[in-house]
Amino acid sequence: MSSVEIVPFSEDHIEAAASLVAARYRTERELNKSLPARYEKPDAILERLRPFANGRADIAVMCQGQLKGFLLGLIFPLRGVRTAWSPDWGHAVNPVRDYETYREMYTALAPRWVANGCFDHAVTVLAHERAVSDAWFSLGFGMAGIDALRDLSPVKGAPSKVEIRRATLEDIDVVLRLTVGLQRHLATSPIFMPLMTYRERRFHEEWLSNRDKVLWLASLSREIVGHMRLGPVDAPYAPMPVSDKETVAISGAFAWEDHRSRGIGTALLDHSLQWARSAGYKNCSVDFESANILGSRFWHRSGFRPVCYSLVRRIDERIAWAHENRDEIDLLRGL
Repeated sequence: MSSVEIVPFSEDHIEAAASLVAARYRTERELNKSLPARYEKPDAILERLRPFANGRADIAVMCQGQLKGFLLGLIFPLRGVRTAWSPDWGHAVNPVRDYETYREMYTALAPRWVANGCFDHAVTVLAHERAVSDAWFSLGFGMAGIDALRDLSPVKGAPSKVEIRRATLEDIDVVLRLTVGLQRHLATSPIFMPLMTYRERRFHEEWLSNRDKVLWLASLSREIVGHMRLGPVDAPYAPMPVSDKETVAISGAFAWEDHRSRGIGTALLDHSLQWARSAGYKNCSVDFESANILGSRFWHRSGFRPVCYSLVRRIDERIAWAHENRDEIDLLRGL
C-alpha cells in the first residue's frame, strides 16, 4: 500500500464512503431479493455515517485523491463487555484490493481501540463477502454471531396440539424463568456465554406492556414449555439487511429441554409469522450465536437465510502494560 495514505475519516469522505457501502449492499441484494431496497442508495447510508465524520477517531484510505476505503468503530457494550465494533455499514474498500486494505486499516485503527480500553474487537460483514471475512480471519477474528432473514410464509409441519397465547404482565414470573432458562442454555458448551442477567424485570414489564411487541407462550397439557419474543427493529445501529419498518425481529426464543423435539419452536415460529403478516410486516429477522448448535440448526431448518456475520477478536489484556514501549529496566527486573 505504498501509493496510498491513511488519514482521519472526515466530512470530506462521507459521500464516497456511502457509495462504497451501497455498492457492497447492492451485491448482497442481488443474491437475496428479500432484503430492503433502501440501502442500495447512498443517501440512506449518509445518515448513519455523518456522526462519525469528525476527523478524530476513525480512518480513511486515500489514493490519488480518491477514497479507497474507510473503517470506523463504535464503543459498544457487547454482552456487557466494552467492545470496539464496526457495523456492516461502518467499513468498505475498493474491491480491487479489499483483503490487504482491510488488514492495513485495522492495523492503523486497532491501537486507538486498545488505548481506549477496548480489548474485544468486533466487525459485522455482509454474508456474501468471503474475501472480506478472510481478511478479518487472518487478523485473528472468529465468527460469533449470525443475522438471518426469511419471508413470512407459514412454517411446514407446525403441530396443532401446542397451545399458543400472548403473554401479559400477569405472566412476568414465568417469562423471567424462561429467560433465565435461555441464559443457562447459552452458558453451555460450546457457546460458553457467562450466565449474567443483563435485562431486569423492568425490561420485560415494558415489553409486555407495549402493544407493538409480543411475547408468545407455548403450552402442552396446560404446562408452559416455551416462549418467543418479537417486535420492530429498534436498535439504532442494526445491520442494514434487517433495518426496515417492514421487518419484525425475533429477539428471544426458548423451550425447556425435556420438551424439545416436540415441535414447540416450530409452533411458536409459525404463530409468530402469522401475527407478523396480520401486523403488516413482510420479513422476519433473527440473530443468534454461531456456536449455538441447537439454535443454528433450528433457524436454518426453519427457512432463515444468513445476511450478516459478526466476527470477534479478544486481545490479551496484558498488552495494556506489556506493550512494545515497555521500559527496558522493567524487562530486566522481570516486572
